[in-house]
Amino acid sequence: MSGRQRDEDEVTQGERDSRRRTSWQHRDTSSLSPMEMLERDSYLQLAEDMVQRSLQLVPVISSLYMILLRCYEAIQYWQSFGTTAMADAVSRAREKMKQCKELLDYTVLLLRWINSYGKIAFLCAEDMTYFARRPHRFREEQHRTIDSLSSHDCYSWFGVQPDQLRKMYTHWRIPQQFTARTSRHRFEGEACFIIFLYHMIKGSPFTEMSIIFGGDPRKMSPMFEAMVNHLYETFYNKISGTSLDQWIPEHLDLCRELIYDALSRGAVEETQYGPHGEVVDREWILHHFAYDEFRIWGFMDDFGVPTATPGGSASRREGFTHDIQRPYYSGYFKDHGLKVQVVYLPIGIIGSVFVTELRQNDNGVQNMSGLNDYLLSLLHGRLIGGLLPALYVDGIFATLATILPRYRSPTPEQRILNIRMASLRQIIEHVFGDHRTRFRIFWIPKYLHIFNQGVKIRRMALVSFFILNCYNCINGGRCEKFHQVPPTLESYIPLDEVLHPPPAVNLGDVWDYGQQHMYN
Repeated sequence: MSGRQRDEDEVTQGERDSRRRTSWQHRDTSSLSPMEMLERDSYLQLAEDMVQRSLQLVPVISSLYMILLRCYEAIQYWQSFGTTAMADAVSRAREKMKQCKELLDYTVLLLRWINSYGKIAFLCAEDMTYFARRPHRFREEQHRTIDSLSSHDCYSWFGVQPDQLRKMYTHWRIPQQFTARTSRHRFEGEACFIIFLYHMIKGSPFTEMSIIFGGDPRKMSPMFEAMVNHLYETFYNKISGTSLDQWIPEHLDLCRELIYDALSRGAVEETQYGPHGEVVDREWILHHFAYDEFRIWGFMDDFGVPTATPGGSASRREGFTHDIQRPYYSGYFKDHGLKVQVVYLPIGIIGSVFVTELRQNDNGVQNMSGLNDYLLSLLHGRLIGGLLPALYVDGIFATLATILPRYRSPTPEQRILNIRMASLRQIIEHVFGDHRTRFRIFWIPKYLHIFNQGVKIRRMALVSFFILNCYNCINGGRCEKFHQVPPTLESYIPLDEVLHPPPAVNLGDVWDYGQQHMYN
């Protein structure tokens, strides 16, 4: 291989490596988008075609020039005779010479135009290849204050009116400015609030959001992360940790009464069929349970949040694929991700949330969370028929002092209770559906990188249920099934309440998701 060929190969390889390392969406770099690469190749092809066409015109110009010289010599020779016959020949020769000169001038002009066109095409290709383009001019910042949002935009983007959005902004205790933890950039608190909420609800990438809100999309990521950290560190004990202290045991009897009333309002249809599938008998069973022995005051279930496969690049480099991916993989869901344990109260509030890896089954998540121990201390001395009040769960859970799954080998009365409670328990599935509908950011698992951003993604999942609680306080929630109105935002997160920070977690070699013996 010649030295010139080797140099060209090195340049080509360098360009390819540069494109691999740099995203074409970063407009202020010299990387090319796929469309721009096609455009550059078109310019190079056009420059090469112009060179070939100009070379094809060179013999034509040379032939015309030689013809013009021969005509001039012939005219000079014929004029030396001075006869009439020669005069006619000279006149015709001059006419031909004039036509030849016009054709030569036209061909030379065409050659110059082709050369110029090829030079311009080559300069464009050279500029796209070797020179960094001018930094991208982002749009002016806009729609970054609540007052600048119209009612239509506010409702279509956030699902609330501007006055309700302002109330949420106030009760979230957002500071006037945020400082990025990884840099010295400062951002306005109101702008961070709007961009954070839009990204959570719409799930749009920051490059698309910069078209709506203007500004540099790269600065939106620290703005979003600042809001996640603020909500997590400020309102952690409003959605996890000791969050149930706010509602239990003060609203314990109300929660029991709401579920009991809903249970008593419904009936069970029992149908008997004949040997050929025809209906033989149909009976409606309306059963009233004893309220003094009714223990159920809420519902609990688990919710999966798919994420990107963790450690893909690191696994290929270091060769520890299974060690990283196994803790977050569920054979049941056939996916990687996180699992969220949710406690729902019939007053319209998500009482508590615990987040762990998707690999754990529902019983394992409950054991890791320490929920039963937490409820034992919270409900101490609140006996109903000699037993503690309990959360109703599906059949996979074990029967504990404060956890009540559906009855196994039930009596006739317990069988009716299983049927009725199976219907009422669906409300927590509807809450999961509300969460998935509300926050589209969780629709795209490939954006949730738990290997490099595991703490951030876990906090996002926890904070999203806190935001869902706030929306339920403003717009109402699923508690209408129990003929109940949810608490107001003022009663859920009052401005004068002293909030406690999340527990300090000592992360060693193993991620334990919280301090031992503490529900978080």
